Amino acid sequence: MARDAFRTGVHSLDRALGGGVPPGSVAVALGDAASAVELLGYRAAVATERDTRYLTTMRTPATVREAIGDAAGAGRTLGDLAPAHSGTVDIRQVGVTGQLAGGVQPSLGEHDAVVVDSFRDVLATDGWRDAFAEIRDHVHERDGLALLVLDVDPDETFARPVRQVCRAADAVFEYRADRATEDTLTARKVRGLAAAEPVLPVTVSLEVGRTLRHDPDRGHQ
Repeated sequence: MARDAFRTGVHSLDRALGGGVPPGSVAVALGDAASAVELLGYRAAVATERDTRYLTTMRTPATVREAIGDAAGAGRTLGDLAPAHSGTVDIRQVGVTGQLAGGVQPSLGEHDAVVVDSFRDVLATDGWRDAFAEIRDHVHERDGLALLVLDVDPDETFARPVRQVCRAADAVFEYRADRATEDTLTARKVRGLAAAEPVLPVTVSLEVGRTLRHDPDRGHQ
């Protein structure tokens, strides 16, 4: 039986994608480190009814748990953010020189959905290709979803590993913050969409940047 698409947690984007990201996808959330791109990871973690493993390479589970709680609560007040669903979120702090760079499978567990924040830290290791391949194989076998948060500036020339990851990924989402107007989220690439496939890129406006508390560990205001 075909599984439902994974919601991104952003209503208008999910509608444009015919329900969300197709199962079996590896998605990249790309955005400047000051843009709060990690909010996409928080929202995706609570938008699915399937269990999620959230791997954080830079913060404590308590910090991530609080931020995910903020993102879930915001869905009740922000019209374009979907409310949280029934899936559980299991948060693990991992070291890129150990559990991830040396083999990610034990860190993925039996979870259908995986968020890695920040995958930029994994790209700084020699084992990033193996890590990406293990994550890709895991979600393909389970018809799951992996969301890799890459906090790099989209306007800058991509380092070669970032370009390679974006090419290999099934979906690429670009988050841009604009304090003067609205934050925007653009779907640059999504493979395997339903029959009513939209013309990409698809851009939606958000107001999360001024409403949710940004992560102090990333130097946000």
